Amino acid sequence: MRSDIVMIIAGAALATYLPRAIPFLVGFPENIPGFLRRLLSVMPVAALGALIFPAVLLSFPERPVAGIAGVAAAALVAWMRGGLIIPVLSSIASAYIILSL
Repeated sequence: MRSDIVMIIAGAALATYLPRAIPFLVGFPENIPGFLRRLLSVMPVAALGALIFPAVLLSFPERPVAGIAGVAAAALVAWMRGGLIIPVLSSIASAYIILSL
């Protein structure tokens, strides 16, 4: 294998590993301010939303309302019932119904 490819892979591995390892190596202070604790608790949800929402709008270019309806159905069912399987199935069903109209 060429050395430049090995260096790229090693650099990517290091860039991925360091942000995950630093909090464990340094230790996380117990006295984190409340606003920072709330910010860190919603960070995964915000990142997931930023990754998923553009795909929802672009998944069906001819009918973007199908993706929006799928997300709305999943959110409504998850809010009312909880769980994972039923909201996902309701999302699939609502997008399918809109696309088949």
